[in-house]
Amino acid sequence: MKKLIVAGLILLQACSSSGNYVLDQFEKAAPGHAFAVAHRGCWFKEADGEFYIPENSTYGIEMAARYGYVAVEMDVKYTLDRKMVVMHDRSINRTMRNAADYSKIDSPVYVDAMLFEDLRRDYVLESSDPAMRTPIPTLEEMLRCCKKTGIVPMLHSNVLESYSLARKILGDRWIAFDSNYSAMKVARGKSGCLVLWDPGKKTAEETVAGLQALGGWCGMSTMRYEMLDSAYISKVQEAGFLAQSSIFPTPHDQDAIRDGADIVLSDFYWYQTGTREPFESMSADVAPGKTWHSPSMLDVGDFSAVTIEASIAGPAVIKVYEQDSIRTYPLYGDGSPVYMGFRFYKTVPRVELSVPEDGVHSSIKVDYYRL
Repeated sequence: MKKLIVAGLILLQACSSSGNYVLDQFEKAAPGHAFAVAHRGCWFKEADGEFYIPENSTYGIEMAARYGYVAVEMDVKYTLDRKMVVMHDRSINRTMRNAADYSKIDSPVYVDAMLFEDLRRDYVLESSDPAMRTPIPTLEEMLRCCKKTGIVPMLHSNVLESYSLARKILGDRWIAFDSNYSAMKVARGKSGCLVLWDPGKKTAEETVAGLQALGGWCGMSTMRYEMLDSAYISKVQEAGFLAQSSIFPTPHDQDAIRDGADIVLSDFYWYQTGTREPFESMSADVAPGKTWHSPSMLDVGDFSAVTIEASIAGPAVIKVYEQDSIRTYPLYGDGSPVYMGFRFYKTVPRVELSVPEDGVHSSIKVDYYRL
């Protein structure tokens, strides 16, 4: 794709040879798909809401490698005595338990108010598997796990010390990501890694100017789905930079891919990588006024995924069912293929395509994968 070629030229001009690894992985994104980054790692929850694979954990990195993700995002925090740990929230209450008896933590416990030794001793990550109830991970543990598994870490961090540690362990094979522009300038000065800056509410022109000042291989990222439309993405890409959508809600995640986002940071987005073959494939043609459902009794195992390719000209709706939730994607196609992909845990992924009476004959292909 043209945008990848432009990004590659920038990288070759501005980054060291070790940074080419990230570009090589970047270009493995399947046609019609964005480069997938697993948000806080490849985590999963049980039906009752308890974590199985904890977010921001080495287990989430290992599971990401199993699924074939290239990169995972992780959040860096300082403890009271300035030790770097990985935790998204300011407090540990949502994702950790008391170490002594695995009970829930009653009062707020803030990372930056705890000494590292006390934090590691008194609390464990929440998991339905006792083997995964481990202390809060250090940034170094997470980075070394990334190096071991071949995963590219995306550091959501304005902790400047974290950039030096990433450079020491991984060279340029990492990604810096934050809204703090000064911090991103520091990251660029330390490494030829990919730098992604969240510009807040800036216009596309203001964003491009900021990225030009950053220099090197870089791009923008936003959680503002209403801002990241095709016009905004095009202006960023035409200037030679990348656009990332960050944890957009359904159906805006698919809108970002349709509009040309290069990178999707997501809790569920997935596409096939490598040479993995689906264990089940099915296709269907759907006439106007009709609905097609995939089977609901497939033996997918605990860890699975689906990819969807649909050819739609006119209005249609694709629904993806997971446990008690439904992801609904109203579409209006021009006949070009529409691609989707999702990962699942302990559920049978079910897909539905509906074409309204005033729609056009459409087709769908669904591939199922066991992981």
